[in-house]
Amino acid sequence: SGCADCHMPLQRSDDPAARASPDGGGRAVHDHLFAAANTAVPVMMGQQESGNEARRDFLARAARIDLFGIKEDGAIDGTLHAPLRPALPTLEPGKRYLLELVVRTTGMGHQLTQGTVDSNELWLDLTLKDGERVIGRSGGLDAQGDSDPWSYFVNAYLLDREGKRIERRNVQDIAVALYDHQIPPGAAAVVHYAFDVPADAKGPIAIDAALRYRKFDTRFLRYVEGNDFEANRLPIATLATDRVLLPVIGSAAPPDPGSTIQIADWERWNDYGIGLLREAGETGKQGELRQAGDAFAEVEGLGRADGPLNLARVRFREGDLDAAADALRRAEQMDPPAPAWTLAWYSALVKRELGDLDGAIADLDNLAETRFADARARGFDFSADYRMLTELGRTLYERSRQERGDARRQARREQLDRARQRLEQALAVDPEYAAAHYNLSLILADLGDREEAEHHRAPVSYTHLRAH
Repeated sequence: SGCADCHMPLQRSDDPAARASPDGGGRAVHDHLFAAANTAVPVMMGQQESGNEARRDFLARAARIDLFGIKEDGAIDGTLHAPLRPALPTLEPGKRYLLELVVRTTGMGHQLTQGTVDSNELWLDLTLKDGERVIGRSGGLDAQGDSDPWSYFVNAYLLDREGKRIERRNVQDIAVALYDHQIPPGAAAVVHYAFDVPADAKGPIAIDAALRYRKFDTRFLRYVEGNDFEANRLPIATLATDRVLLPVIGSAAPPDPGSTIQIADWERWNDYGIGLLREAGETGKQGELRQAGDAFAEVEGLGRADGPLNLARVRFREGDLDAAADALRRAEQMDPPAPAWTLAWYSALVKRELGDLDGAIADLDNLAETRFADARARGFDFSADYRMLTELGRTLYERSRQERGDARRQARREQLDRARQRLEQALAVDPEYAAAHYNLSLILADLGDREEAEHHRAPVSYTHLRAH
């Protein structure tokens, strides 16, 4: 229910500040080691690794990686062999392939990495070997401990207004993100690696992958240590690993297929599909929507409601609203069905685009009031979801515009008042949410409050927020 529950678990204590433990096991305080927060501090304080044991244990629960598939011809649209294990494709010497690697967050209530994303260093370390010969590497370290700049980093690359990287924690100068590879909780990212199998490969090809974490990257550490900097020797934690051995044509099959996967096939396909869907982002880019749709079809074929539910997201992004509505119906009819609150959210989006504003408002009202017994039993409360509340306010506003003529004036006023209430509810949660300010300005203008409408049209600033 809060950050302290994970990062500051209760521990038995006779400290004067201790309180009775909820489990009745005596007096306790919150552990102040802040597990997973900062692996650099113990080393900088001369404690070496003794202070990092809890942090390393905690980090090991944060994510997993999955060497999921191989595509032929080294192309996005190449034939996919997946999921890897127990079945394995046989590689051909001299051919090019594309490795599909999935990173999935598992034990987090926030984005990976969150916090100081400009100086956190989280990256994928991948090695390909033919026997003892290294044939490909991404994510290694140089003599000064600096990570390979061509690695895939799970952080954010932030720029100032002159296009220079934010690299000394000068957050006041941040203007834009060149990329943001953070992964939301319970979500996934897909990383593609092209590689060539040498013409003289004997096999098997061993692929080893690891997700590494270091609190401070080398650029930042150079600023910290100044003339005393020699190398980045801060501890590196390994969050997750995976390994697979792939046979090569003309060579004996590997005696061992590599690591075993304890993840169900439907979940592996679903993680892969979510990573592909997220590539499309929120900016209208198509990404790999077709491939994501294929992955979710596999999930549906394995009997999981997650398949049609996520397929509806793909179809909605593609603009195929009828197919999205049909997928949602299938997700509701499966045993067990998709969560009712998730169905309500996506159903509202589809209904709104199809012109069924009353149906969309009913679904969003159910969410705003958390009218789902199972959700309440799990402690969910959607009344603080400012994006959903803004969507509800926006839809109510559009519905009000359908009430025309003097006879419908009162009905129109009621819709506008409801819309205003929901948008103000959203701004009470996030006073800087521009979409809520904009839609509220439209409603206030229709209600005749021109001064307040102009107030919400103004650029968001600290002065504006104080006034608000």
